[in-house]
Amino acid sequence: MGKTRRCLLDLGLAACCVGLGLLLPRAFSWVENGTEVLLLLQLLVLLCGLLCGPGYGTSCGFLIYLFTFWGSGVPVGASDLWEMALYGFLAGLLTNLLNRAPALLNVVGSLVGTMVLGRVFCGLMELYSQGWGYTWGQWVHESFVVPLPGIVLQLAVIPLVTLALRRCGVAAKP
Repeated sequence: MGKTRRCLLDLGLAACCVGLGLLLPRAFSWVENGTEVLLLLQLLVLLCGLLCGPGYGTSCGFLIYLFTFWGSGVPVGASDLWEMALYGFLAGLLTNLLNRAPALLNVVGSLVGTMVLGRVFCGLMELYSQGWGYTWGQWVHESFVVPLPGIVLQLAVIPLVTLALRRCGVAAKP
């Protein structure tokens, strides 16, 4: 596959992820705290990073977060914006670093590594902003207990979609 075609496919996949990032929160607005519980924005950013690489994943994280909250009028928090961009970057980076691993191990290892490192980053940002009043229990509750349905959703959906798109040639194999 030519370099131009690969670039256009990656750009198209990233644009689809950004577009879905604008639609999914509205489609699931009936779920109380849907974006925090189901992690819909993270799901798309992780998917973009795994499929298209760290550059597109980072851009997708920035754009999804900015467009979603710019359209809703809610002020954008800098730590949340960087968290979303970091998820996209780490997903693409870890996928490229694990490129010699079998396909399933590549996807699942990159996904789990990104999810853990992203939550550690989020906890450090909260500790920085709130000071020593932020406890270990709060971090575990906010990072793993509240978003548990979203974590399960990500672990179930992202590997299936990523492997299917790689198999049919739409997404690049690392």
